[in-house]
Amino acid sequence: MWSVGMMLLLGLPKYYRQVPGNVPSFYKSIYRRKIIIWFFVAVIIQNYWLSAPYGRNWRYLWTTQHAPAWAIACLVIAFFVGVWTAILLLLSKFSKSHSWILPVFAIGLGAPRWCQMLWGTSSAGQYLPWAGSALSSALLGRCLWLWLGVLDALQGVGFGMILLQTMTRFHISFTLIAAQVLGSIATILARLTAPDKTGPGNVFPNFVLGTDGLGFSAFWLGLISQIVVCVGFAAFFRKEQLSKP
Repeated sequence: MWSVGMMLLLGLPKYYRQVPGNVPSFYKSIYRRKIIIWFFVAVIIQNYWLSAPYGRNWRYLWTTQHAPAWAIACLVIAFFVGVWTAILLLLSKFSKSHSWILPVFAIGLGAPRWCQMLWGTSSAGQYLPWAGSALSSALLGRCLWLWLGVLDALQGVGFGMILLQTMTRFHISFTLIAAQVLGSIATILARLTAPDKTGPGNVFPNFVLGTDGLGFSAFWLGLISQIVVCVGFAAFFRKEQLSKP
């Protein structure tokens, strides 16, 4: 972090050191932009329900005795480089004629991060008996995890495009900085009060052991809250986007 700070201090042109201009009634305009308010709400919801088991979710990717680390690393490269690049190239092609395609695609994905955490933290992806060998089970389980990770990354890009298409750069800068603060507060509260603060809990039940998890209120609250995020983005993006389809 110190090295990055020194590069920014010494490497940026003088233009970036000037004081930004004043924006009249800036905070009132922030309040009037419903897409910004909803972005803050989405950050709070996602961090509250999904931040506590984040480390455990990533541990699933690397913690296995049946697949070598180099094989998992190859899968990571294949998905986060190969598949990621192919999807972005396809979406960029359609975006030339339909600028709204990526935001709408992101909204339509639903809750890929929630699905990924359900797969990785509930122990449902630990063993796939239909895969054949233990090696195939470990690799296929992680392929699904990585695919959901790619979809989650694409959704993040799509939500960012929603901001770019609905507000100025000055508003975007404030929104992203404020979202970092709100997300940190939501993460702290999640670690203290969330139903999954010390593990998957009732938010991510293991359906391999039975369907009892369908009766947990925390499971439905976590799932519905992630879907509500997409519903809100769809409603407000349609009203506030600059170029409508």
